Order: sequence, then structure tokens, then C-alpha cells
Amino acid sequence: MLFYQVKVACSLVDNGKMQKNYEESQNAWHRLIEDINDTLETDANESKIFMTIYKASPEELFFIAVIDSLESPSSKTLLKFLADCVSEKYGLSLQRKAQMKEISPKEARKFLENSSHFISRNRYWDNDNYSLDYYNNRDFQITEQIFDNFPTNLNAALEDAHTFIPDKTLLEEIKRIYTPTHPHKYQGHPVHYKLSADNKNSALQLATCLCRNLYANQRLVSRCISYISDITEGCFNDSNIESIFRQSAGGTIVIELTGSKEEHQNYTTCYEEVVNFFTEKIRKYQRNTLFILVENTHNPGFTHNLISSLQEEMFFIEIKEGTGNRQTAAKYLQKLLTDGKISYNTEQIEYVLGDKTVFRPSDIYQMYDRLYRNNLRNNAYTAYKEVSRVTLSVKKHAEKDAYSRLQSMIGLQEVKKVIENILDTFRAQKIRSTMGLNQFRPNMHMVFTGNPGSAKTTVARLLSEILNSEGILSSGEFVECGRADLVGKYVGWTAPTIKKKFRHAEGGILFIDEAYSLVDDCDGSYGDEAINTIVQEMENNRDDTIVIFAGYPDKMERFLEKNEGLRSRIAFHIDFPDYTPQELLDILHLMASEQELTLGAGINEKCREIFNKASQTDNFGNGRFVRNMLEQAQIKQASRVMQEYNGKEIDRHILLELKKEDFDVNVAKQYKSNNRTLGFVPNS
Repeated sequence: MLFYQVKVACSLVDNGKMQKNYEESQNAWHRLIEDINDTLETDANESKIFMTIYKASPEELFFIAVIDSLESPSSKTLLKFLADCVSEKYGLSLQRKAQMKEISPKEARKFLENSSHFISRNRYWDNDNYSLDYYNNRDFQITEQIFDNFPTNLNAALEDAHTFIPDKTLLEEIKRIYTPTHPHKYQGHPVHYKLSADNKNSALQLATCLCRNLYANQRLVSRCISYISDITEGCFNDSNIESIFRQSAGGTIVIELTGSKEEHQNYTTCYEEVVNFFTEKIRKYQRNTLFILVENTHNPGFTHNLISSLQEEMFFIEIKEGTGNRQTAAKYLQKLLTDGKISYNTEQIEYVLGDKTVFRPSDIYQMYDRLYRNNLRNNAYTAYKEVSRVTLSVKKHAEKDAYSRLQSMIGLQEVKKVIENILDTFRAQKIRSTMGLNQFRPNMHMVFTGNPGSAKTTVARLLSEILNSEGILSSGEFVECGRADLVGKYVGWTAPTIKKKFRHAEGGILFIDEAYSLVDDCDGSYGDEAINTIVQEMENNRDDTIVIFAGYPDKMERFLEKNEGLRSRIAFHIDFPDYTPQELLDILHLMASEQELTLGAGINEKCREIFNKASQTDNFGNGRFVRNMLEQAQIKQASRVMQEYNGKEIDRHILLELKKEDFDVNVAKQYKSNNRTLGFVPNS
């Protein structure tokens, strides 16, 4: 849809209805304008032109026009529609020209809200045709803008792009847009875009540049860009998203895929419903709406999952942020400051540029924000110029990288050694490539065997990060799944489901827990289909995706015996041994320290005794056992403290200290008493 603000000069016909009502009273005039709006709405269906008067005088009428079409209307078309609806019936003479200005849906809503005496509210922006009631949605944020000053030819487009440090991917696409043989008539979108940028300002600059050039070549009908960001996990099946997508036909929707929380580590699971919902809607509206998907390079969010779901049906071109030298960066920063009417001097520019020699547009925007804030305090609100700021001493904890976290884990010496061998293999490949020697990429699929709580999932997740940081895996995605995520409910569903999981895990690790459950059913057809599809996808994606099968040692061995084709594709078999009682005690101390808990006298001896007994039982939980025991001790400590200090003041150290009696817990009783042999049998 296209939204316009329209101004029409007019005059009232002598003795016509409008003149009589105007002379009668203000209320009569308002009632007549509302009656005209009713008439315009009634006559709008066939023409797809929805016009509403929001301001009126005997000399001028102001309209909001909503065009449900992919063709921009001329002022002549709008005037004819108006004249046919109201001129003769209401005694209104219209001039031959109208002033038209495209506006955003939010601007249209603002005009309509301020005209309640002319308009029945619910009729206009709360109906199904063009809802304008989505701006306060809690599950996402939306901003809209109308761009202008679009280039007139290729040279002007390239010159414009060079003002903000373009990457070659942008320049190449601009040249494609201006290909002389392309049709200069709107026919839909042959391609869509993925932008890689570090912040919203830089992404919006890239998107706006693309849209200006597409509009100049009649590849867009509307100059409106809707930017959707801060998408939460609850943003699915949302009618507001449907309204935005429907109303953006002919225009552009930019979707920032970071999500709403930076701490999300596994977008595959927590944003799965969001990805499925947006996939469905983007597919539905892709023909007439340009979609630009934005990946924040520091926090990619669910970018990979969404694009992998769309790439088979849509063609995406990636546009990246450019990089420039110090001179280019200074020139761009000066332009931003000048456009923002912010005073500056050479010393300030040099200071914010610092010692860097390479800059991206996102870096320049951050410097601009800094100078803008300083300008407010030093030049606009000068009373704050000499005020001292609050300074706090903050103790910073450097976050360990994945490799360091793996090395700091308790035990797992053999596991760490195998992973080090894997890394050494690929490091050697890098050295070979620098010497021009032939390279080979070994098969990387793995089997992790071990009892519950032996850190199989944790190590797999860390491995995906490590291999990504080493440049071995391109995305570092970690997708965890089980039988329920892979085997379809009906015949024919399983293969597409598995292929989708592989797309989500592309460039990372697909972790299949309790893999033997795929064939542990009476009806073997579904399991066979699953295994055959997995084997095929393992081969198809061997260069950039690793599959890790995980489960109990004995069951995994029987599973591989049934599937020799699968076994032949496994390069590494890593056994995760049960933790020794001393390692379990070390894990207990580590978990307690992470929660700032202190362990009192006698706890080490008591817990070592518990660990000795528990580790001899079937289904022993290893690290999970320790976690459960610690949680039960905390529950018992809370009960003890509340009884001992009933109504008395409780010091902080009392709440953080666990005593020997707090570990009189029943965790060990949840396991069978059958003794079993400690340790594990290495894979032969």
C-alpha cells in the first residue's frame, strides 16, 4: 500500500450543501465532512483508493490517501476520484492540481488521530485492511522513514555511495541495478538482500542506499522503509506483523535479526517458532515486498537459521560494510557532523579517531554519537560543562574463550587430547596452504559415548566455538536435537525435517543425542529413513558441517553395528569416562565457588564417601549428580537457617555457608544399588 498526504485547493458552490453547512455552524460543518468521509469509503472498493479528509476549510481540503495498488497514482487520478464522489453531491469545486507527498503509515496515523471530529476511529486503522495500531507492540520495535534525493544515473549513484565508505559488494550491486537492459517498470523483486553491519545506523544507511537506487530504476513503488528490530521470542503468530507485511507491498521491510537478548547462545531452540513464523510470512509477501535482512556481525542472533530456511525459495545477495582509511573516515565523520549541525574542530576529529588506521561506517557512527553527546553538554547545556561525572570502580572479569573453558574443565584428559589432535590437524593444513602444498580435509564426524552428566553436550558446544574461532567451521552454530526433532509423524516427513536441521547447523555442529533411539522402535521404516537421510546429508555437508552422535557406550556400539555405512563416516570416537570421586569433589567445589558458597568443615570427607557409593550404582549421573546434591544441600541449608534464626537478623556469610549436616541428602537413593565397574572401555 502507498500512503499520501494530499492537499487540494477548492471553493464552495453557491447554495451548495457544503456552503450551507459551513454557514450554519461548526458542528454542521464537521458532520458534513464526516458524511463525505463515509461516501469516500463506500466508493473506494473498486478503485482501491481510500481517501479521508483530516482537515478542511472552505479554501483547502487535506486528505490521507491510501492506495491499495502497486502503481503510483497521479494527482489527476486522485482529483477525478474526489470529483466523482463529492463535487456534485456536496457542492464542491476542485482545482485541477493537487499537492501530493508520500508519507509513512505512522505519519498517516498521526494525522488521523488528530481528526477525531471528522473520522470514526475504528473504521480506519483498526480494521483488517490497513491496521495502523502496531507501534506499541511489546514483541518487536518498528521505525519508518521516507527516503528522498535518489540518484538519476549510475555515476551519481556511485558518487553517492562513496560518501559513506562502501564495500565492493555494494558497488557491484549498484552497477547491476543500473544495467541498461533491465526493464524500467515494476515487476516484482528478483533478489532480496542480507546486510552485515555492526549497528543499526550503518545498516539503515546501506538499506537506504540500495532502496534509493532501486526506486530510481522503478524496482520499488514506495519510498517507505519499515525497520523491524528487538524481536522477542514471543514474536510469532502476530497479526501486527501480518499488517506490516501486507501494507509494505511495493516498499521495503528491513528486519534486524539480532533478537532482543544478547545473552541468547542457542537461537536454534529459543527462536525456532519466530524463525518458522517469519519464514512463512516472508515467503508469502516476497514477490511485491523487498526484504532486507540485517545481521549484526557481533551478535548474529537467528540470522543463519532464518536465511537457511529461505534460501531455497529466495535469492539473497550479501552486502557488507566497507572499510576505509583515516582520511576517508575523517571526511565521513565531518559530513555526519555537518548534516547534524554539530560544531567541531580538527582536534576533536583527531581525538575520536584515536590510533586506528582502518574504519568501518559503524565505527564512525559511534564516534558521531560521542561528539553529539559532548556537544550537548559543552555547547547547548553549558551549566554541565564543568560538572564532574560519577566514577565507580568496577571489577572486570575477563571472559574466557571456549578453548580456555575446555581446558579448565575438571578431568577429561583423554577428551582434551583428542580435541587437541583435531586442532593440530587443521593448523597443519593452514601451514600447508601457505607453502602451496596439496591440502586434504579429513572427515570430521564424531561419536561421543558416555554416561549422563559426563559433559558430552558441554564439550560439543565448546568444540563448535573453538573450531569456529580457528576458522575450521564457518558459523560455529550448535544445533542439539533428538529423535523427536528428526523423525516425522507421518511418512515422508522425516527427510525434509532432517535436511532442515542440517541447514540450521550449516557451518557448525549438529549434535544428535541418544542417536540409537532413531531405530529403537517397532516400526523401523521411519528410523531407516532417518538414518539414510542423515548419512546422505553427512556426505553432502562434510566440508562445513560436523555431526556428533552421542549416547550410552553400549547402546551406541550396537547402533553403529547396525549401520556400517554410518560407522564408515565416523572419524573420531571419543569416550567420556565417569568422573572419579576426587573429580566429583573438585566439581562440587567449582559449582559452589561459582555461586559464592563456602563449604564448611567435614564436607569434603562426607561428600567423598557419598561419591564413592553413588559412583558404584547404575545410571550414575556424574556432574548432574553433583549439581542435584548441591541443590538439595542448599534447600536443607535454607530450612536450617530459617529455623535457627527465626525472627533474628541473618548475616550474609550465614546464607552463603554450607555445613556438613546440609549434605544429609537422599540423592544417592535415586539410583539402583547394583554395583558396576568403574571406568570405561576404549573404542578399539
